[in-house]
Amino acid sequence: MLSILPEYIDIGEKMKKYFFLIICFFLITGCSEQKKSEGIDTIIEEEKNILIGINYPVTTISKLDQTIQKDVEEIYHDFKKEYENFDDIEEQSELNIDYTYEIVNDRYINITLHIFINSSKLANPNDYMKSYVFDQKQNRFLTIHDLIEEKDFTKFVGLLKTALFQKYKDCILLDEVKATITEQYDYPLFTFDHETLTIYFNPAQIAASYCDILKIEIPLKELQLKLPIEPEVQIDTTVKLFTPNKIIDPERKVVALTFDDGPSKYTNEILEILKENDASATFFVIGNKVEIYKDTMQKMVSYGNEIGNHSYNHKWLTKLTEADLKEQIEKTQEIIQSTTGFTPTLIRPTYGSISQKLRKQLSLDIVMWTVDTSDWKYKSVDRIVKEATEKTKDLDIILMHDTHKRTVDALKKIIPTLQKQGFEFVTVSELKEIEQLRKYTKEF
Repeated sequence: MLSILPEYIDIGEKMKKYFFLIICFFLITGCSEQKKSEGIDTIIEEEKNILIGINYPVTTISKLDQTIQKDVEEIYHDFKKEYENFDDIEEQSELNIDYTYEIVNDRYINITLHIFINSSKLANPNDYMKSYVFDQKQNRFLTIHDLIEEKDFTKFVGLLKTALFQKYKDCILLDEVKATITEQYDYPLFTFDHETLTIYFNPAQIAASYCDILKIEIPLKELQLKLPIEPEVQIDTTVKLFTPNKIIDPERKVVALTFDDGPSKYTNEILEILKENDASATFFVIGNKVEIYKDTMQKMVSYGNEIGNHSYNHKWLTKLTEADLKEQIEKTQEIIQSTTGFTPTLIRPTYGSISQKLRKQLSLDIVMWTVDTSDWKYKSVDRIVKEATEKTKDLDIILMHDTHKRTVDALKKIIPTLQKQGFEFVTVSELKEIEQLRKYTKEF
């Protein structure tokens, strides 16, 4: 027995080494796998005379997330410092940060932030952008020189100048173009996908101040690239969902829970709470968040909830041009329909801001609220529960936001409390149908 013991000890040590090597292998290969966007951080504020609507992606890659968060916080604090104590109480200033997110070949993450500032202090809105291109495998940010072979950079500059002259001849400043568009310039604002390199210039950078952000797309096939970029594989995204039938007693007291500004990392838990309590709700979603939370959105419909339109990126709708308003609504309608198969018929205006002009421009039914929980403002769960339950009446519409953990915790108390009071939870459309049915019944 003593002669065998050292052999077992030796095998154990070897197994430890093999186990260590296997763990290392998975850690290393795991780093090269595609990292989907983990979610979206949202900041929606309405204070005094400032409105803030911010959405930006969170990737779980600390180096990338820290850089984006730092930039967003800097923009946020600069805006508040500049406009928070604005003396004219009749006017409001708006900060809106929107984003785009795309991953190429399961490796390269392309993110842009679109920053929009509007105020009566400004002659024209301030509209500019930042871009981030990140290589997951090498864990570093890429520059334009990491993408294009140096020997091909002269050709790239020529293609860029030609495209600028053709597309923006009415507003570019020739002297600025000559000084900026060179082989030495870093071109910090760019993204790329499987087929196209896109270069951006902020307003007044190489053009007259009235110009918007300049955007030039150059086919990758025109350039010699350093990075291996494979063609995109087309995937069938057809959505087929089962929506359960629901029987509602029109004589019972009903109330509609509504959630604004989602979806978010908390929405899935809210959906489960609703299902456990045999309750439905209406979610007024922001369009640019829908694809990242695709599974949550589909669950929303399959569980018998309703989806409403809350604009594409939470811009102040009453201040938009007719064309911009149309884009905000239609883009959101399209992305909800393509993701869930459900086409919204309802809209809730951002910040609850409405005007006669906006009413005439919107083809969707406008839904406001009768009970405001102020869950965006109050951090106390008990305070939110109190606001939602103490004065709620039959046919009320309750306003909440599925972007806070405290809202989730409050909902666990709100639903059973109101159910004990005899309320049934329905969607907004169901509530309106019941209201109409009761009126019809009274008439006959």
